Amino acid sequence: MTNPALTAHLISQGRALVRALESLATIAPSGLRERVLARLLLAAYKRRLRAVVAAAPSWVGEEILSASEAIGDKRPALWLGEN
Repeated sequence: MTNPALTAHLISQGRALVRALESLATIAPSGLRERVLARLLLAAYKRRLRAVVAAAPSWVGEEILSASEAIGDKRPALWLGEN
């Protein structure tokens, strides 16, 4: 992967997927419809994240999967800054 713009895009998208998966797994659905939608999104985002990590070099995969580790405890839940 020699294109820096493509690499940065993959890392950005992968980190967003990690955060989305964590959020969907944390939020308790309020009803059947939300539960079904959450399961569908979880399945789709997991599949997409696995594909991105499998296609990227290992160091890019590590950058992506470490997304949640950089979020501090004192930041709001919707903080999207450095990650």
